[in-house]
Amino acid sequence: MLSLGELVSVHPVNNARRWGLGIGALFVAGVPAGLLAFAIINAWFVDFGPLLGYGFVITVPALVVAVTQLSKAIRGGFGERYQIHQRGLVHVRWGIRRSWTWEQVYGVVTTESEWGHRFGRDFGCVVSSHGGARVRFNGLTHNARAIADRLKKHCPEAVGREHGSRVGEIFEDILPWLAAILAVALVSVTWWAVDYILTNEEQTSQSSPDDWEAEPLSDSALGGLTALIFFCGMGSLFSTVTAIVLLRSWFRDR
Repeated sequence: MLSLGELVSVHPVNNARRWGLGIGALFVAGVPAGLLAFAIINAWFVDFGPLLGYGFVITVPALVVAVTQLSKAIRGGFGERYQIHQRGLVHVRWGIRRSWTWEQVYGVVTTESEWGHRFGRDFGCVVSSHGGARVRFNGLTHNARAIADRLKKHCPEAVGREHGSRVGEIFEDILPWLAAILAVALVSVTWWAVDYILTNEEQTSQSSPDDWEAEPLSDSALGGLTALIFFCGMGSLFSTVTAIVLLRSWFRDR
């Protein structure tokens, strides 16, 4: 552990608000999604066409907010906080402490905004070290601007500098979750193809020769579904491993 001197101040992170915002956004996304699913299932008496556009307009942004807020809440855990010491900064998350002396700070970039106060988007700060590790905090951190002011005071040469670009930073945040979503999608497709083959086999084995609704799959169809199962199964395995590796890095380095 680095010797950072006496504790100067403690700045807890309000992850409870992130949980509330994330769960609320899930509810906002779930209601139109449920109504849309009901309309599609009962399309024989409900015209779901116009509802499709409205459903996406509400559901997609709400899901983005839900995933963003809940992922940050999970990553931070309970009791997340920043501590200012005489000779450096400490970030505590899930009981794990990461610390940097003022000399190790490479860049400090702050942003101000007139909107998004409830989400903590009115203020943001990215702190990067010479080793490339980064830490970010925003308005949901108690007295966040005081942390930034202390960093700028002790590390004036770091003001305005950062490792990488904002686009790369956003991509690094999204990629682990895209890999996880892709893994779930590929597993679902694999499951559907296997279930389709087994269901068709069961129906054809129990049907009479005159039952035209239960015809066995052709060789080409069976071959195509088998290839789909193989490629989606391999893809889901690769995506799952990739998601686990990326998420571990995401939790550790952010």
